[in-house]
Amino acid sequence: MRGYPRQVYEFAKVRMEQTSNNTQIARDIKNKFGIDKELDRIRRFVSGYRERLKIKAKAVPIKRLFFDIETGYHLVRMFRIGKVAYVSPEQIKEHKQIFCICYKWQGEDTVHSLDFRMGEKEMIKQFIRIMGEAHECIAHNGDRFDVKEIRTRAIYYGLLMFPQYRTLDTLIKSRRYFNFASNKLDYIGKYLGLGGKKEHEGLDMWIKVQENKDDQALDAMIEYCKRDVILLEDTFAVMSPFIDHNNNFAVLTGGKRWECPECASSDVKMFRTYTTPMGVIRREMKCNQCKKQYKVSNKTYMEMLEQIHKQNTEL
Repeated sequence: MRGYPRQVYEFAKVRMEQTSNNTQIARDIKNKFGIDKELDRIRRFVSGYRERLKIKAKAVPIKRLFFDIETGYHLVRMFRIGKVAYVSPEQIKEHKQIFCICYKWQGEDTVHSLDFRMGEKEMIKQFIRIMGEAHECIAHNGDRFDVKEIRTRAIYYGLLMFPQYRTLDTLIKSRRYFNFASNKLDYIGKYLGLGGKKEHEGLDMWIKVQENKDDQALDAMIEYCKRDVILLEDTFAVMSPFIDHNNNFAVLTGGKRWECPECASSDVKMFRTYTTPMGVIRREMKCNQCKKQYKVSNKTYMEMLEQIHKQNTEL
C-alpha cells in the first residue's frame, strides 16, 4: 500500500464510495496525479485498498455479466492433411465440448467458474440460468463465438435457452470505433496498460484436458480463463466512454432518459449544445461517475432542468 502520496489515498477513498469500477479509479489517479506506473498496477492498489477499508460503492441496479469460455476441438478421421484437405461432418469422431465457463459480475472481486467435471449438461444449465439474471452479457467475440457455442451444446442436451440476450461484444466495438494494430484481447489489454492474458503451455494444455482428462491441466485452463474475464472487464471499463452502448440502462432500470445510459447515474451535466443540419437542437451530456458522453434531445434536457428546479424549490 506504500508508494503513493497521501492525496492519492484520499482521492481513491472518495471515488471508491462513488463507483465500484476500480479500473476507472486507477485511470483517474494516473491522469490526475501523473503517477508513472502501469494502469494494472494502480488498479491492483485500488482493489487492495478497497478490500482493506471494506468500502462498497452505492449500489447500481445494473447486473452486467462478464464471461469467457474454453472449448475443446473436434476429433476427426482423415486420410490426408494439408490446406486443401476437406473434412466432412461424417469424419467427426468426437464433437468438441465446452470445458469451462468463467464469469464475474461488474464490480465484484470474485471470478466464478463452472467446468465439465460436474457434467457438461449441468454446467451449461447453470450458466443459462446465470445469463438469464443479467441485464447485459459482455464477452470478447461473444456474439459470434461464446454465445453460439453455449447455445449449440444447449440444444444438443435439450436445454431451453433464450434466442436473444442483451449483449455487448468488445471485439465488435474495437473493430468499429478504433484502429488497433490487432483486435485480440491480449493486444488491446497491453496497449491500454492493463496487462495481457495469462501464459500457458499452448496446445499441450488442451490435449491434456480433452484426451488425458488431466485435472491439473483443467485447473490451469480455468485460471487462464479467469484472467481473460478480469482483462475483459478492465478493457470494457477503459473503452466504455469511447463507444456507443447497445442498451440504455437508465431507461431499463426505471430511470430518466437524461440519466447516464451506461451506469444509470443521475450525476450528469450538459457540456455542449449543437444543431443538426435539419435544425434540430441536441445536447451532449457527460456522466460524472463513469465519464460516459452521450446525446439527448433538447426536450429531454429541458425535462432534466425542470426536475432539478422542482427539487431545488422543494428544498
